[in-house]
Amino acid sequence: MKKFYLLTMLFLFAFFTNAQVTVQGVPRNDIQGGNSSNQLNTTVTTNINFSDIQYWVGSGTNEAAFVVQWNDTKNPDALVWGFRWNGNATGEDMLRAIAQADPRLFALVYPGTQFGSAIGGIGFDLNGQNTNALYKNGNTTYPLYPVGGIVNTTAYDFDDYTAADAADHWGSGWYNSYWSYWVKDPTDADFGYSGVGATSRVLQNGSWDVWNFNAGMNSFPISSTLTPVSAYASFTNFTDGYFMVNEEWFGHTNGSVNFIGNNGQINYRVYSNANNNHAFGATTQYGTIYGDKFYFVSKQAADGGDTQYTPGGRLVVANAQTMQKIAGFNDIGGGDGRSFVGVNENKGYIGASNGVYVFNIANMQVGSAIAGTGGGGQYAGQIGNMIRSSKYVFAVKQSAGILVINPATDALISTIPGAFHSIVQAKDGSIWAIQDQKLVNIHPTTFATTSYNIPTTKYLGSWGAWNAGSFSASSKQNALYWINSVSAWASGTQIVKFDVTTKTFNETFAAIPGQTGTYKQIPYGAGLRVNPITDELILNTTESGYGAHYQKNWIHTFNTSGTLTNTKTLNDYYWFPALAVFPDNTLPAVSSTFPSQVNVNTASTIDLKTLVTDEDNLSSAIVKTVKSNSNPAVVSAVINDNDELVLSPLASGIANVVVSFNSNGKVVEKTLTVNSTASTLATAEVKKIEFSIYPNPVTDILTIKTQEKILNISVYDASGKMVNTQLNNGQINVSALPNGVYILKAVTDKAVYQQKLIKK
Repeated sequence: MKKFYLLTMLFLFAFFTNAQVTVQGVPRNDIQGGNSSNQLNTTVTTNINFSDIQYWVGSGTNEAAFVVQWNDTKNPDALVWGFRWNGNATGEDMLRAIAQADPRLFALVYPGTQFGSAIGGIGFDLNGQNTNALYKNGNTTYPLYPVGGIVNTTAYDFDDYTAADAADHWGSGWYNSYWSYWVKDPTDADFGYSGVGATSRVLQNGSWDVWNFNAGMNSFPISSTLTPVSAYASFTNFTDGYFMVNEEWFGHTNGSVNFIGNNGQINYRVYSNANNNHAFGATTQYGTIYGDKFYFVSKQAADGGDTQYTPGGRLVVANAQTMQKIAGFNDIGGGDGRSFVGVNENKGYIGASNGVYVFNIANMQVGSAIAGTGGGGQYAGQIGNMIRSSKYVFAVKQSAGILVINPATDALISTIPGAFHSIVQAKDGSIWAIQDQKLVNIHPTTFATTSYNIPTTKYLGSWGAWNAGSFSASSKQNALYWINSVSAWASGTQIVKFDVTTKTFNETFAAIPGQTGTYKQIPYGAGLRVNPITDELILNTTESGYGAHYQKNWIHTFNTSGTLTNTKTLNDYYWFPALAVFPDNTLPAVSSTFPSQVNVNTASTIDLKTLVTDEDNLSSAIVKTVKSNSNPAVVSAVINDNDELVLSPLASGIANVVVSFNSNGKVVEKTLTVNSTASTLATAEVKKIEFSIYPNPVTDILTIKTQEKILNISVYDASGKMVNTQLNNGQINVSALPNGVYILKAVTDKAVYQQKLIKK
């Protein structure tokens, strides 16, 4: 009897032990009965083989298949990826590698338990909206975003999570639902329920792993229909639309950039997607395209709270066509980042909180500060917006005024005093700066100013938390736009238009939408820019009310009449959009009327302003330079302040003059053959008309004496190469030149002069 009783107890113990379900290796006494069938082998005939898998992650000679089945009636359901590796790999290694590589897949994981990592939830961006985020206990104010495809938790609280996008695949749970884990190795005839979790699961070449969601604790057979996931391809066409540079959520993520296609599609974090989850620095407020490069400027080098994206620094340089990273800089001269402007093909200027710094585009190096641009403190003398005219760079400096920099010498040549907020160049080439309630016209070469009072509204830019501001210019019509202000920290609700030609204001040109209800739409960051191709106004807004309201963001389009024509709604997130930037797709176009050959026997001019245009940039800002002159002893070729090519014959002969047209970093060159038939001035005659240089021979400082206004001065060596053009207060420092004979050429407002110069 005792023997029978003992056998009975052992049988019952074995029965209940076998009936107990394990979930990813964790014994579960709460799952009994019918659900015990989850541990039984199942015969499944799949519709695909390894050769049918389209998206492979990793590299190596071993291959395994990774399947996720949601059972949520959303199609396609059971998706399959491939994983390749060498050496040893686990089921967890495979899941993490695929989640890291494919931005569409994300998982909720509790790592470090006694059974390894527990997989609590798996999701997939089914509708392509890039809204991979989770809400815990319905907290929509602080969404949880995957880091490398993973959201970590510290408890078996998987039932508390929901997907931010209800249209995506998502399943999570532990007590009310759970992910069952099925495996199949090459020697197995059928799939079997895994007795261990993903951490302990050792993959073999030819293994299959299936994650099958048991919603509501119900059992589902492994589907016979598996859908190969198409390989993830980052968006790469950055020509048909525009960019929105994002400040991003301080304390959580570094800066980013979205691309809004003209087809209406919004492509999120295109730089991060193209660069393996790299981002910009903290509080990215500025971006600009110059040549074939995109320059992103952030206030700080990195956001310490961002564990999802790799920070890029205060300045990040990327390929404007592919978004591939070229370089990143934490240190841009010791200050925080503000702005960037291209100067020529090899040089740009960085605007910082402590001055203007030269940036070597050719060598990707941050140079020294431009003398006189610093001082005043980080929040009392910072640099704001900068523009490049055809002759100079104009930079706004807080409290000090507008700094005028000669890009040929990197020298500060003038300061226009005043409390300015921003600066632009109009279609006609005029320079305009804005103050609290005043527009100031700055002559592009003499720097003389004329003020125009804004009738009733104000423009109160914020220097305390600097942004690029809404002050914008059209490249198609002679007009300026901006958003009126309530205070230095709050924008108004009207877009103002100023007609540069008639000098008239329209302070109610267009109204910001979304002004009904408790929470209004408000501009954020720069807020407003003008599309250089369509001439439409692009306005970005967020929702007032602070906190979770800032997850609501819109982009509005207005036509040239001020009519709202389109509105795009961004995915909910704390984007804090900073600035719209437009692609530069076209080269400058030189008119067919530009001559290929001219004959000159006296000083002649060619007006270059009328001969070159650019479809997607400001034509008046195109920089014209004489790149080379094959025979400077025969003809002098210079470009004056009026963008005229001045050709002055010096002797009889032929010279090939190459003129370069640089429009926002894109360069076109034209060659002009000049046939000079007479000399307007012989060297021996120079002193007769009160033009002299001394001492000659010279050791270091050469002084030029003339009563005429010098427009351009150059020094050439014996081979005809220009070696020095820096004239300061009537003097040239030639101390760095090798000893020898040189030719000095000077162009004044009355004549062209040439004289032999001896350096000893």
